[in-house]
Amino acid sequence: MIHHPETVRSIVIHVCRALTLALLPCLLTLAGISADSHAAPLKVVVLTDAAGLGDRSFNDMCWQGILKARRDFGINPQFVQSREQADYVSNITMAARNADIVVTLGYLFTDATRKVASHFPNTRFVHIEGDIATANVASFDFKSEEGGFLAGLVAGLFTRAGKVGVVSGMDIPPVEAYVSGFRAGVKTAEKFGKKPVEVIAVSAGSFNDPVKGKALARTLIDKGVDVIFRAAGNTGVGVLEAIKGGKDVYLIADDLDVDAELPGRILTSTLKRMDVAVYTAIRDIVQNRFVPGHRRLGAPDGAVDITDMKYSRQLFAAAGLEAIAKARELLRQGKVAVPARSAEVEAFQAPEL
Repeated sequence: MIHHPETVRSIVIHVCRALTLALLPCLLTLAGISADSHAAPLKVVVLTDAAGLGDRSFNDMCWQGILKARRDFGINPQFVQSREQADYVSNITMAARNADIVVTLGYLFTDATRKVASHFPNTRFVHIEGDIATANVASFDFKSEEGGFLAGLVAGLFTRAGKVGVVSGMDIPPVEAYVSGFRAGVKTAEKFGKKPVEVIAVSAGSFNDPVKGKALARTLIDKGVDVIFRAAGNTGVGVLEAIKGGKDVYLIADDLDVDAELPGRILTSTLKRMDVAVYTAIRDIVQNRFVPGHRRLGAPDGAVDITDMKYSRQLFAAAGLEAIAKARELLRQGKVAVPARSAEVEAFQAPEL
C-alpha cells in the first residue's frame, strides 16, 4: 500500500509531537528543571517585633536571607510588623492561614510560634532565637556570647579611658548572652593588657526606642566611657547618633556589618549569620528537604564572628590585632567556653592570647 507523501509527513509530525510530550518531563529533569517550575511561587510571611525592618541589626540581618531566597528561588515574601506582644498569636495565625512558610524573628516570638504552629501542621515555620520542638518548625539559636566576647576583647584592648559600656535592649536570654560574653571579653583584654577596664552596662528595656538609646549612650559618654557596644535592635540607632555627636568615643555594632556607616569610629560589628539560617531553611523547604528541630550555632559553624575591622585596624597595635585574630581562631576551634549567663562571668577563666 502506497501512502501519499503529504500523508506520510502528517503521520511523522504527529508521532514526533507525541514523543516530545511523552519525553518532556524526562528532558526537564535531565536539564535540572522540575515539572512544576511554573507553579505559583511559595508565599513566605516574615514577622518581626515592633523594631521592624531598618534596625541595621537583628531584623535587617535576617531579611537579607529572605531577599537572597527571593532571588534564588522566586519566593513571594511579605513582611508583617507586630506592634505589641499581644498581637503575636493573631498575627502568626493570620500568616499561617495565608502562607506556605512563616518566619518569626526574635526570642519574644518563641511561645506564640510554638502555640500556633501545632495547629497548622501543613505549614512550615522557621524561627530565629528560641527552641521550638514541633514537627513543622525549624528553629535556630546563636551563641551570642561568642560575638559578645570578641566585642569585649576589642573594646578592652582599645579603650584609652579604661571604661567601656553596653547599651542593651530587653533583658532576654540572647541579650544576656551578649552582655555576659562582652564582660568575659573585657576580662580577657585585662589579662592580656595587664590593665583594669571598667564595664558599665545599661538597658533600654526596649528594642524600639532610639531616643532612649541615644540618651543612655550620652549618659555613658558623660561618665567617661570611650567605647560602647550596642545590643539593642532599633534602639541602637540612637546609640549610633550619640557616637556621631560625641568626641573620641567609638562604637561596636551588633549582628550586621555596619562598619562603613561611620568608618574608623565603628571599631567592628559582631556578626550572627541569621541570614544564612533563614536562607538555608527556605532552600530546604523549596527543595523538599525540610528538616525540623532546633540548632544552636556558633563560631565553629561559621555562624558567629566579627568583621575584619577594615576601617579601624590602624587604631590598634600589632600585638592587639594578633590577640584578636587568635581569639577568633580559638572560638572557631571550640576551645573557649564563653559564659552565656551573668552569674557565670565571675568564674570565667580568660584564655591565653
